[in-house]
Amino acid sequence: MNKAWKIIVAIFAAGWLIKEILIPFGAAVMYSDDFMKYVYECDTAMESSWYYRQDNLVDKRSETTQLLACHRYDKTRKVLLMSGLPEEYLSWLGLKSLELYQRSPEEFVKQHRFSER
Repeated sequence: MNKAWKIIVAIFAAGWLIKEILIPFGAAVMYSDDFMKYVYECDTAMESSWYYRQDNLVDKRSETTQLLACHRYDKTRKVLLMSGLPEEYLSWLGLKSLELYQRSPEEFVKQHRFSER
C-alpha cells in the first residue's frame, strides 16, 4: 500500500508540474515573439481600417487582407490562454510589443493634421 501511494503521488506531482509549469513555459517560449508581432500588426491594421473608413477610401479586399493579422493574433492569443498563461501576461506582452515596435511621432500626428479646410 505504501509503495502504491508513493507512485500515485509521484504521478500526480509529475502531471501537475507538466500542466502548470512546463506547458505554459513552453508555450511562452514558442509563441511570445509571434504574439507580440501579431499584436502590432493587428493594432496597425485596425487603426488604418478606421481612418480609411472615415474618408470612404476603403477597398474591401485590401481591408480584409490587412485585418487577417487580427485573426492570427486571436488564434495565437487563444493558444497561449489554453496553455495556461494568465491574461495579465498576455496584456504585458501586448504593451511590450507596442513599445518594441513603436511608430514614429510623425506617423501619429499625420492622422490629426487637417487635410483640407
